[in-house]
Amino acid sequence: MKTPLTRGWWQARRELGWSRLELTAAFSLALAVWAVGGIGVGALLDRYPPRALLAGGSALAAGLVLAWSQVHDRVQLYLVFGGLGIAMAAVLYNSVFAVVTKWFRLRYREALVAITLVGAFSSFIFSPLAGSLTVEFGWRAALAILAVLLGAVTIPLHAGILRAPPITTLPENEPDDAGQVRAAITSLRFWLLTASLALGSYSWSVVVVQLVAFLSDSGHSLQFAALAAGVVGLGQLPGRLVFIFFGRALRGSRLPAATFGLAALALAILAVNRSDFGVLLFAALFGTSAGMMTLMTASVPAELFGRRVYGGVSGVIYAFSNGARAAAPFISAVIATLPGGYSTLVGSLIAISIVAALLGFLALSGIDAQRDI
Repeated sequence: MKTPLTRGWWQARRELGWSRLELTAAFSLALAVWAVGGIGVGALLDRYPPRALLAGGSALAAGLVLAWSQVHDRVQLYLVFGGLGIAMAAVLYNSVFAVVTKWFRLRYREALVAITLVGAFSSFIFSPLAGSLTVEFGWRAALAILAVLLGAVTIPLHAGILRAPPITTLPENEPDDAGQVRAAITSLRFWLLTASLALGSYSWSVVVVQLVAFLSDSGHSLQFAALAAGVVGLGQLPGRLVFIFFGRALRGSRLPAATFGLAALALAILAVNRSDFGVLLFAALFGTSAGMMTLMTASVPAELFGRRVYGGVSGVIYAFSNGARAAAPFISAVIATLPGGYSTLVGSLIAISIVAALLGFLALSGIDAQRDI
């Protein structure tokens, strides 16, 4: 049984005659370009107002999605997805978080939660819409329609609403932005935090890519595996709401310990209990952890290194996180071929989550995260 979205994916693969690995490689290329491009985008957002960058990125994204609808060979596909990586760096969470963090001097955590909640709910709108368009008009026409919609909504909003953040005066005894970025990215705390988030991003990507295959291998139906994957995505919503209701309790080193500790617990449940209940419990807990990680990635750099250089610092952090996401499908496929198969893969993810929790705890140890930045 094919859902609307999987039917569209199947249509594209059948028409183009390409393997799943070739299409996965295109998306990994986009993530890799995003990883590198995000560093430059962050530096630009520290120096210039965001309007031109985000409006231009939206225009580029719309044009490339339209171009995607017309690809006929692999070179065209990889060129389009390489360009989409640049657009992703300009308009997705890394740049949006930088804009929000610089704009909201007070209660910026609440602003970040609001942004991520809207982003999470968008999948409930556009996944069914994309599937319905694919069923009705075919995958090429569906992409063309979505490209027009993307440009018509996002370009005017970015061009008309975004403006420079409030100006702050830099004290004479403080280094300039470049000096602050260098001081941040050469610190031990920065690299502990970056490694922690990269490991968490790797685990998230592995689960997204491998969960359906893992559950099918464990004897579950494809429909149930798809349901569990949906619960993982839905579970991100309560993870983001945690920041509203338990924000003060989870400041400082408690945040990464709770975030990645919850991921390790969820994976441990999956390792020992693959009943329907055990799988759904895993999915809900792991999704909650992923939602917490999104907001941890957004908020902690400002708490550790300040808002002035948030773009440059977070750009480097996202570079490593997105690089880990890009590599995850290939590394996890290799691990799944080792003795023990998917059980070995799940065990490796438990160990990685524990290490991520420890590194994050060390990165934030002794930090008074409740100070006013």
